[in-house]
Amino acid sequence: MIAPIIHSSLLYAAYYTVKIVPIIALGVLATSFAVSIGLMKKFDRLIKPLSRKANISAVSALSVVTCTFSTTAGYSMLVDGLNEKIISEREVIATTVISSFPGILSHLFTYFVPVVIPILGLTTGSIYVCLVGFAAFLKTCFGIFLARLWLKGANTFSSKPTLSALDPARAPVVDNKSALNKSAKSTYRMLKRIVPTMFITLFLVSVTMELNLFESFSAILEPVTSILGLESEIALISATEIVNTYAGIILAGSLLGEGLISTKGVLIALLLGTVVSFSARFVKHSLPLHVSLFGPKLGSKTVAVNAATTLAIDVLFIVVLLII
Repeated sequence: MIAPIIHSSLLYAAYYTVKIVPIIALGVLATSFAVSIGLMKKFDRLIKPLSRKANISAVSALSVVTCTFSTTAGYSMLVDGLNEKIISEREVIATTVISSFPGILSHLFTYFVPVVIPILGLTTGSIYVCLVGFAAFLKTCFGIFLARLWLKGANTFSSKPTLSALDPARAPVVDNKSALNKSAKSTYRMLKRIVPTMFITLFLVSVTMELNLFESFSAILEPVTSILGLESEIALISATEIVNTYAGIILAGSLLGEGLISTKGVLIALLLGTVVSFSARFVKHSLPLHVSLFGPKLGSKTVAVNAATTLAIDVLFIVVLLII
């Protein structure tokens, strides 16, 4: 029994590592290249106000802006800032929370608009996307609150040294060939650190899933929907979403199209599926990336804070939907 689990987990880890690493590499390479040639100076107007409002360093503010294009590239800037002792662990945690809304924007035209809205329909799909976006916006606001609370009196923007390689205002502009070589070396160093850790974490996550340690979450769906007097299809959609997000959305769109569930029911079902499976989702998707970048201790903290914030907001949205 152990051998098949190990075999399938190795395949799972290898598959997702091969699938994710090129995207990470491209994002880090492109961002590093943009910084090297001075392209990121164009975002200076966004970075300085954000840095002052949230009381975070220019490096962290640039990381937030970069997350609009690539979350991994944005987080890699935090790693460099942390290694150079420009930013603290608390600032890293707060910045990852602040990056929630920019992170959602990065998926707007690659997932939400081309996939979610066509499947759920214009009205329901748009409402769902707006809910997800608003939840991310609230997370960003909470992250700013954390930063101002934790970094109060630090005067982060003006007093701390700045990592010139990441600061768009100070980064020296070089020719394209030199910038590309420098970016390639930087990307290689980053991948050399990330890939082994990511593979191991994905392997352990897969073993946990193969042992069905997350199945207990789905068992509470039926009683919850019954107690709340919700449509029976809600439990079906939520349970499906726990297994696969795409499948859950497709099923919701199908039932909605057949008139078997309302728009409100779809929204509750998708949010409920997220709530019930939130720990499994964060362990499966967020933990490998965060641990590979920030290390086990800090990576676990960033995932825990982000997961708890997401859970609280989703539960709040479900309660509001149940009331209205």
